[in-house]
Formats: sequence, structure tokens, C-alpha cells
Amino acid sequence: MKPIHSETVLQTTRERVWELLSDFALYPQWNPLFPKFAGPGTVGGAHELVVHLPGIDPFAVQATLVTIGGGVLSWRSTFGGRFFLSWTFSCSLELVDHERLKVRLESEFCGMLAPLFRFALARSMAEGMEQLNQALRRWGEKGNVRCMRC
Repeated sequence: MKPIHSETVLQTTRERVWELLSDFALYPQWNPLFPKFAGPGTVGGAHELVVHLPGIDPFAVQATLVTIGGGVLSWRSTFGGRFFLSWTFSCSLELVDHERLKVRLESEFCGMLAPLFRFALARSMAEGMEQLNQALRRWGEKGNVRCMRC
């Protein structure tokens, strides 16, 4: 099924945005789409993820971290097994030049129930991904990640 995706270019370094994305303890302070991502932070580890889509009350899902490193962060959540429904969310960073970075967000539903979930959540997911892009711009370009830890 066709993924929902969003891209933005930021005036910042890859290291600055990666530090923000990979420190899950900071998510409640800046991430409007995923205000909580708790767990061991290791690939294959089970994590509790709170999702806050615009127009929908926040809800929690169990997610497995699939990739963390090399400028890619992704996780997968399954409901009733991958045959019925799985949801994969990923964020990848691509260097455009020394001080410009392309951020690509992608959300994909797979399985028997995927068309229903994509239809029901596509608009909210696209809006939420745009909010996440704006937050990355605000904190990655202008904010001071280290101050968030003070």
C-alpha cells in the first residue's frame, strides 16, 4: 500500500537533528506527533509509543525499534499479527550540503486491514507529520538541544 510521506529541508547539520531524534527522553519536550517513546532504545526492543494525531485523542501502541543509526530511525507496530495490520514509521536524514539537511518522514500501513486504517488516518497522519517537520525546524534549526536537558 502506498505510504504517506513528507519531506522538508532544514538549515542545520545532520548531527544536531540526529541528537534530537535519537534521544527518546526528549520527545515529551518537543515532539508533537510522538510525545512518548519509552523503552530500551535498542533494535528489536519493545517500546511504548504514544501517538498524537491531530483531531484524534492520543493513544498508546507497542512498537519494535527496527532501525536506529546511519541517519535512519524506524519502528513497527503490529495489531493482530503482521497479516492483519502492521504500521511502520520511519525518519531518514539526507545531507543536501554542509548546512542543509533533507528530512523524510514515512508512514506505511500493511496487511489485510491496511486500506481501512490508511483511509481513516491518512489526513491526520499527514497533518501530524507536518507538525513534526515544523517541530524539527524549530528545535533543529534554532533551538539548543543541549538546553533541553538542563
